[in-house]
Amino acid sequence: MNQAPTHNRAELVQALFESMGATKRAVAACWQRIDQDHPVSHGQLELLFTIFHEQPVSFKQLARQLHLTPGAISQLVEGLEQHQLITRQTDLKDRRIQCLEVSPEGSKLIKRIKDHRRKIMENVMAGLSDEELALWLRIHKKFLEQLETKQADQREKETI
Repeated sequence: MNQAPTHNRAELVQALFESMGATKRAVAACWQRIDQDHPVSHGQLELLFTIFHEQPVSFKQLARQLHLTPGAISQLVEGLEQHQLITRQTDLKDRRIQCLEVSPEGSKLIKRIKDHRRKIMENVMAGLSDEELALWLRIHKKFLEQLETKQADQREKETI
């Protein structure tokens, strides 16, 4: 019988941390290759996807969510506007606030990128069984729940 090597919990956590970092770098490199086929930078695409998921969204909300300054958001928005991928709308409740929404052209770009990314991930995951994918998804969801709980606990401590 083939026995797995024994590790202590600290070694397993460190190995998982390193594996997650390697995965993040590999996926980012893959996405950057895809992103080169489009007229905007990787940072602008990240912003475009965030606007798509949160729209309508204010500059202040984007800055908070992406951990950027409002000035950095403004610079990224300029490029998206130049390519007509987003539109600005005045907030109906507070006319001083500008909200951003994805334009029809931006929605087309997002769809193309999502389709391309999905095809790549399907190819990468082809070597895994449905059971392995389901197990991975369950573990991943549990990990995210734990992470979100810890972040919420930390935010609560900071406000006290």
